[in-house]
Amino acid sequence: MEQFRILVVDDSRSVVDDLAKSLNTNGFIADIAFSGTEALHKIESAEYNLVICGIEMPEINGLDFLAKVRNDYDPDLDVILTSNVLDHRYFSEAIRLGVSDYIRKPIETKQLLRSVQAIHKRQMKRKDFSEFYNNLEKAEFNFVLDPRNFSKFAVSELFNNFLQQNFNISHNLLNEILICVDEMVYNAYIHGTLGLSVEERMLDHNELYSIINGRLKQPEIAAKRLRFQFFICHKSNTIKISVEDDGPGFDYEKWLKKVTEEPKLNLEESGRGISMLYHLSDKLEFDKQGRKVSISKKLLNNTQI
Repeated sequence: MEQFRILVVDDSRSVVDDLAKSLNTNGFIADIAFSGTEALHKIESAEYNLVICGIEMPEINGLDFLAKVRNDYDPDLDVILTSNVLDHRYFSEAIRLGVSDYIRKPIETKQLLRSVQAIHKRQMKRKDFSEFYNNLEKAEFNFVLDPRNFSKFAVSELFNNFLQQNFNISHNLLNEILICVDEMVYNAYIHGTLGLSVEERMLDHNELYSIINGRLKQPEIAAKRLRFQFFICHKSNTIKISVEDDGPGFDYEKWLKKVTEEPKLNLEESGRGISMLYHLSDKLEFDKQGRKVSISKKLLNNTQI
């Protein structure tokens, strides 16, 4: 744990002193700040591996602090937020901003240390993998999914864990990639595999669930597969993700023409998925009569693969 530097931020001196003492005792190097403003000044002048920050602070609260870190300082810095209440709004906003963990006060020392150690381990593992992947021309993997097991897994969450553990990708870029993955996999399942109509997709949960179960019992539907492919090319510094289904395809050229003529992202129901993919990716491609969709994104210059 040598040189694993942690900045502890809170307007309560007792909280800061107790956390810093526990961290130093367990082999970490803890620095302290008593406001978000002071913490931002320290981040600007020194390097930290992790920040532990309270949400309820005057002037700059923890959420505003995290937003400023992401936008103005270091988009990849791990941040643990602590709060007196488990407020859903706080939690949702913290997740959106890419928080590393969210711990309720009063802080249990063992819980905090488990979180810090997990982040430290993940950073070390990511560093090791980054050094390995940086010496490869490209990294690639594929998997095939049985539609009957689709609801058992959240593909974007699994993919998120894989990318965070093995690649040094900024939080903003990672969020955009995951949004694209969600859209690609969901559309392949709903349209290509199940062939659900607009009217069927608008039904309430129980009715829709019943229809999906009925479709999956049909041998021709159960025999279909979803194929997911991902690779990062070191030479071009590009990530590419493809999803392919066994459906009939669709007139993707018409929809591509429509979204390319739109000046901004269209979130209307019809064509929403293609519009999101087009505006969030650097390149959107279709193949096999629309059964295969691929997006490409340029990685940042300081991204390690």
